[in-house]
Amino acid sequence: MAPGAEAVIGRGLAVTGTELRTQSGGDDQPVAKLRVVTAPTREIRTSGQPDIDGAPGGILHGLGILADVLNEIPGFGVDNPIREHCFVLTVSAIALREPATHDDLYAPISDGELEETPFHAVRFASQNGTHTLITEGLSTWFLDQLP
Repeated sequence: MAPGAEAVIGRGLAVTGTELRTQSGGDDQPVAKLRVVTAPTREIRTSGQPDIDGAPGGILHGLGILADVLNEIPGFGVDNPIREHCFVLTVSAIALREPATHDDLYAPISDGELEETPFHAVRFASQNGTHTLITEGLSTWFLDQLP
């Protein structure tokens, strides 16, 4: 997904003007504008974080879950063009790199780097999937690892 893209947009009277965006890299990039009628508008901006929401790894439908709940509350309706985001980064899941930059997140992982992880064996899904999704391929690999 593109960094800085609109993910949740307030349309209901109570939240018109609210915007949640996918994480952009760098400093002082908009991430959220929170507006609820009863409170002052609050803006959240990046502070040296990489563009993490679209990184390789396990996906959570968190933005969609939030939107679905808000759409059930009168006055809190939202549009939700992006329903998911990276929840567990591949590089974090295998304790390979500190995800401080775009390259830390998106650079291909070499066989040599896999030997640096604290795990005896590592297997990646062929594409990003829902966090904790159990597929036939990963299940078969896992069972093959057992003594």
